[in-house]
Formats: sequence, structure tokens, C-alpha cells
Amino acid sequence: MMPQNHPIHCVFYSHVWVVHMLKQFNLENLDKQVIIELAEHSNLAPVFAEQAKPRYGLAGLLHLSGRLEQLGKPFKYVPAPLILAPRPEMSATTMNCATALLPTTQTQYEGMILLVHIEDAPLFVSSYAYVDRFSLAWDLADVPSNTLVELADLLVKEQLITEDNWGKIHLYTHPNRKLEDLETRQSEFEAILQEYPLLSGTQ
Repeated sequence: MMPQNHPIHCVFYSHVWVVHMLKQFNLENLDKQVIIELAEHSNLAPVFAEQAKPRYGLAGLLHLSGRLEQLGKPFKYVPAPLILAPRPEMSATTMNCATALLPTTQTQYEGMILLVHIEDAPLFVSSYAYVDRFSLAWDLADVPSNTLVELADLLVKEQLITEDNWGKIHLYTHPNRKLEDLETRQSEFEAILQEYPLLSGTQ
């Protein structure tokens, strides 16, 4: 789709600690964006001991007076305001309806980053029509699994990605998840994506 005044970047991720690592990915104007967790129930909340606290999440935008600036809050080690997924949880349909409002919502943010866990990716296919850019953040401590293959199949099958809107694959290691076989793990990851040249950047 055509870029919006506040472009939407969807980052699929393998582990919740990715929220601590976003600065490493060189995302543009990160300090002027808002980070939004797109999920039925929050995967990220336990990282901040927020799992028991009620919140509107992105679904708060469905209220006629809802504004993004009211829904997020700062967290330690997170480089921009973060909107956690709602509690009580909301259906994927509700969250997709809220995402559909993002391109036209009035906001001071210059951009939006959607964080979607790869296991949740199929739930939000209808939301991806509003996304301007996609990328993948993979913690190499996470063993490459069939979930990675399913995500790649989804992106290709639904014709969601092109050379223009595919960002890149961010392979990283969290300082609290040390690996002794880093090179082996990276080779396993790259071997899986050989069948998806557009994602791997080999096309």
C-alpha cells in the first residue's frame, strides 16, 4: 500500500525480550514512534510485571474519543512508548478492527511499530493490508522451528511482501541468553529460509 504520513512497520518476533533489543535494529526515527503489541492477550506484559493490570491496549482506539497517546506508556529499556495488548483479552477480530484505524488516526507519532509474535501471525492477516513495511526479528537462542516455516509460507501465500516492503531479518542475541553454538544456530536458520529468497534477501 502507499506509505502513510505515519507509516506502519510490522515486526514479527520469536521471543518477547525483543522489546529490549529494538535499538539494535536501526529502525528509523524510533524515538518519534509508538510501539504497539498486536495480540489477543499480551505476550509482553510479563516482561514488565504488567500481566495482572487492566488496560485498553490498541482496542482503546475503537472508542470514538480514543487516542494513541492515551494508550501507551514508557517502560525501562524500551526506546519508545509501548501499548501492550488489552486486558481482559480481546478477539483477533477486535484487534484487526482497531489496526484498521491506524492509517487515518490523528496522532503526534511519526510512525508505528507493530510487534507480532510469529505464533500469532495467522490471526492478524487482515491487519497486514495496512502495513507499509515488514521485517523479522529472530533471537538465535530460539531453535528454528516449523513456526518459522509457517510464517514464511503465510507471507508468500498471502502475497504480503515485495522487494519494496520487506525490510530485513534481524538476527540477534540477547545478553541474557548466551549461546555457545551461535554459528551453528545461524546456519540452521539460514538453511530454512533458502526456499524463500525474497525473505532471505537472495532473490
